[in-house]
Amino acid sequence: MIVRRKGSRLRTSIIVALMLGLAGSGAFAADAPWADRSYRYVVIDQDVRDVLQEFGRNLSLPVEVSSAVNGEVRGDIHADSAQAFLEQVCRSNGLAWFFDGYVLHVAAREELGRRSFDLDGVDVSRLSADIEAARIGSPLSADFRDGRHRLEAMGPPAWLAEVAQRVEDSRRTPAPSAPDEVRVFRGSVARPAVEQ
Repeated sequence: MIVRRKGSRLRTSIIVALMLGLAGSGAFAADAPWADRSYRYVVIDQDVRDVLQEFGRNLSLPVEVSSAVNGEVRGDIHADSAQAFLEQVCRSNGLAWFFDGYVLHVAAREELGRRSFDLDGVDVSRLSADIEAARIGSPLSADFRDGRHRLEAMGPPAWLAEVAQRVEDSRRTPAPSAPDEVRVFRGSVARPAVEQ
């Protein structure tokens, strides 16, 4: 005999719905577990590219530094966390950064771009949640315009590529339609020739 508690089905349904909702929304896409770690690094007149690569090595974090990034970091940077250290290095050298969940992308401010996306056929509420979950970096923006029919994004090239991918992933695919006609093919069965 199976005995079920009252509300057990409801509780299970809610848990499953939450799990599916989070998995589909991209909530797990860009989490920065390294950002809050304490990070102390003494810099003595070092190339900013070397500082960023060392930052990645120390945190076991892949770092992609644009070829346009240049400059030097001078003096000790006092920061409580890895993210605060990164932000100070970027601010003092005119850099922008974006973390896509796997790789830290660093670009020069001159490389910042703006892109507009048409949202026809896009699930805008899903896209909005996906973009908010992925917004880890500085400076990044993604603003809905024209009654949420258009999206304007601004940031480093890696951020713009991420937004473009999320827009495409959120496009609703049209349901397959039933064929208007039926085609009948006539054929015959071939029989192997018998050798005599």
